[in-house]
Amino acid sequence: MDATVPGGQFPAGLGTLLGAELSWVGEDIIGAIAAEVPAYARPLEGRFGQGVRAGVTEALRRFLVIVDGDPADPADVAASRDVYVRLGHGEFHAGRSLDNLLAAYRIGTRVAWRRFADVARLRGGLDAAGLVTLGETLFGYIDGVCAASAEGYALAQSADAGARERLWERVGELLLSGADPADVEEIAQAGSLRIPGRLAAVLVPSRADGRHRLGLPTGCPNTTHGSDLWLFVNGDDVGGSRLAGQLAGRSAVVGPAVGWTRAAASAERVRFAREARDDGLLPADPGGAPLFTDDHLATLLLTRDPALLADLTRRRLAPLAALPERTRQRLAATLLHWLALRGQRGLVARRLHVHPQTVRYRVLQLRDLFGDALDDPDARFELELVLRAGADAVVDDDGEHTGDGARLRPRADPGASPGASEA
Repeated sequence: MDATVPGGQFPAGLGTLLGAELSWVGEDIIGAIAAEVPAYARPLEGRFGQGVRAGVTEALRRFLVIVDGDPADPADVAASRDVYVRLGHGEFHAGRSLDNLLAAYRIGTRVAWRRFADVARLRGGLDAAGLVTLGETLFGYIDGVCAASAEGYALAQSADAGARERLWERVGELLLSGADPADVEEIAQAGSLRIPGRLAAVLVPSRADGRHRLGLPTGCPNTTHGSDLWLFVNGDDVGGSRLAGQLAGRSAVVGPAVGWTRAAASAERVRFAREARDDGLLPADPGGAPLFTDDHLATLLLTRDPALLADLTRRRLAPLAALPERTRQRLAATLLHWLALRGQRGLVARRLHVHPQTVRYRVLQLRDLFGDALDDPDARFELELVLRAGADAVVDDDGEHTGDGARLRPRADPGASPGASEA
């Protein structure tokens, strides 16, 4: 826009000569734009038409002032530039791509150049070198026009994104608090926000480095609660590699996908899972990998009522209570593996890194302690529940602490098939 050439490069009066063509050139440009840019094919009427015509007229007039080399522009440069900033702004709010406007500028420049070049050569006496300079001036000038409109478009886009983000934050606050779905819908509709049918709550703990939101999902309900960030992501994304990648290294907790009106229930599951992880009942990945609550439903269920679990633990593990701690831990580990692997002594031995005869000896001890309970389906079920819930810490024979039952996960041996008990 601000590119000018020193006065005297063009013959005196060339600007006036070309100015006589303005009305014809302007109409030719309007016709070419309507014919070649589908988005502008409708009649150029109303505010839209006025804006396009004003833009074309101002562009041609400003260019001719540059041709005359007159720095005393009758149309203030800043005001002239503002015309194109506003056009870019209007294109965004009209829902059109900036490409349409830039294409219109290119078409207008082509049409103007053909007409101006003919007049300058045939009636203005401009030689080949002068025509080259005239063309360079025109195309350099239109680059400034394009830049001004691109800036206007970007400013409008940024302002709109900021307003939408504030609305997403308000929606996030309401979802986290369990507000009336009608209130949530009202805000979403007012801001033309589309809430997915299913949402999953995601808790991202605070970061000391302040890079709280970098790389996280955007364009979704979100809110900050204390030092933690809550997101409500599309339920279809839960379990996908993209979401896991976005949350990597953040120690995030991801709740279940639920109907969006029940988003608060997903958040409640997340809160409980976080507490369970902090208490050591759920695994905390050293690298900060996200914890998906759907992968730990059994453990969450078992630890939901600590008092109830404690009562069941005291009742079912009472036979171990009088034993020395190390013995109690070893027998508890053996019992959990023996129950989970249906008495397959060889598999239990491999899990505990002991000899099968050691397993046999321990099972005999357990039978002496628990008696008929080891043959009772209900008792066996409850024993496995309390052991899996981490009711009694266990160690293996190498002295390695395996933590609570939540971390003690007997694995199926790929090469083994279920068989009869060996004990």
